[in-house]
Amino acid sequence: MSTQISTQTISFNNQALITFEQNGTHYTAMKPICENIGLTWHAQYERIKRDEILSQGILIIRIPTNGGDQQMICLPIEYLNGWLFGIDINRCKPEIRETLIKYKKECYQALHDYWFKGKAERSQIAPIVEPKIPMELTKKEWLRFASMWYALYNSLEVLATLEKPLRAIGSPFGATAYTHATEYQTTLGVMKRILEPMLADFEVDPFEEAHYHKALTTLRQYQPKGLGGLVRI
Repeated sequence: MSTQISTQTISFNNQALITFEQNGTHYTAMKPICENIGLTWHAQYERIKRDEILSQGILIIRIPTNGGDQQMICLPIEYLNGWLFGIDINRCKPEIRETLIKYKKECYQALHDYWFKGKAERSQIAPIVEPKIPMELTKKEWLRFASMWYALYNSLEVLATLEKPLRAIGSPFGATAYTHATEYQTTLGVMKRILEPMLADFEVDPFEEAHYHKALTTLRQYQPKGLGGLVRI
């Protein structure tokens, strides 16, 4: 089986998901979705494994992080609707229950239309193409982007360091630290690939502007990890 993976970002129920394409099938990691809507990941993973269909679609991939390789449990994109349809709304965050109720109603209507009308359709709205706007910034303003990237870089180190001790004491923040560390790692890689060409001609004095020099040097030397080097931009 091929191990080559390509990725892209899609929108699913107002949440940005990183998807993986492997051997012609598109997958997405399930844990971040569960945590976003307030579901306990362990319970949902057990439900997925018990389900006759969902269990057959499980793909486990390993993503390298500062804290070592992490497993990500993924499902094919086409299984997401069925998985979400089976969620107990009372177990979700109150602020998203109304959205899920509307979604389930739409699922019921789609099933009815498929069986009684031969097809199920939903209205499609053409995406709005936003014009590109040229942006002129001073050198200091550009360097602030590098500074913000560097702040996120330092935060990733803290999260990666805290994850295992938090898990060891049974803290729920262990899972939160892992989720955020994975997101930060992806963001760092993507933003490096965007910012580095824009800052290519910048030279910063290491004594007069030590912070910006450190931030810019770290950004240039950083090697994107995991999805950070794969996500399309």
